[in-house]
Amino acid sequence: MNEILYQALCACLGLSPASEEASVLIREAYQEPENAPRAPRNADVVYYSAEPDRAGNEPPAAYANENPGSSSHVPAVSGFAAYKMVVVCYGPNAETNARKIRGFLYVDGNGYPRSILRKAGVYLVPDPPEVLVLHELEGGLWRLRADVVISLRVTETLSHSNRRNAITVAPAVVVHAGN
Repeated sequence: MNEILYQALCACLGLSPASEEASVLIREAYQEPENAPRAPRNADVVYYSAEPDRAGNEPPAAYANENPGSSSHVPAVSGFAAYKMVVVCYGPNAETNARKIRGFLYVDGNGYPRSILRKAGVYLVPDPPEVLVLHELEGGLWRLRADVVISLRVTETLSHSNRRNAITVAPAVVVHAGN
């Protein structure tokens, strides 16, 4: 999912995902932020991560059967998992970048962020909260930071690994009666 989010963020900021500018600006958030290298204060950087949203209300699951009449019957459950994408922008253009992401993420059409996400089974929940602008203390100096959190629903299909051992054709026994 992180690759899809990267592509959508690149589209929000008008960058090609394969460009060096995009790979320098947009980065996946570090798992251990306290040990992460810091970009210079005058450099723009956008960190993003997707994590399960424990507070998000998930729509009810839909139950389906694949090949219900065959011996390869596999029960499946389809639904949506609630996630949130956290985007943290640093640098002189932190607020501008966060506002672009919040606004342009919902633009639809070929090559635009919403279309990129939808093709991958990721759906945006409308009306994200406003961008939160902060000043973060780092090494005795203040650094500009802007955060935006976007709620997502990700299509999820779970199937049972055990197949039903159904008999599709009853065995026939021919009994030959005497002469």
